[in-house]
Amino acid sequence: MALAKKVMVLFDPQEYKRVERRAALKGISVGRFIREAVEKALAEEKEPPEAIRLAAARRLIEAQEPVIEWEELERRLERGHLSDG
Repeated sequence: MALAKKVMVLFDPQEYKRVERRAALKGISVGRFIREAVEKALAEEKEPPEAIRLAAARRLIEAQEPVIEWEELERRLERGHLSDG
């Protein structure tokens, strides 16, 4: 991965010392330590928490939308396709 973007982050002096110490313990640079922290945070963000997924599923299940039969859907699609050409 080629690094192409530069970001300036300001830390409280005590917080920066903690970051420096943690990076040194891992044997990596402060920049690498921060990139790994960001990668971890973004990876955790990919999947929404279970409560959010359950709420979304509940909204889908509770939806009171009319459902048409497959044959009717095919007729409507065919009519739309024929009217376009």
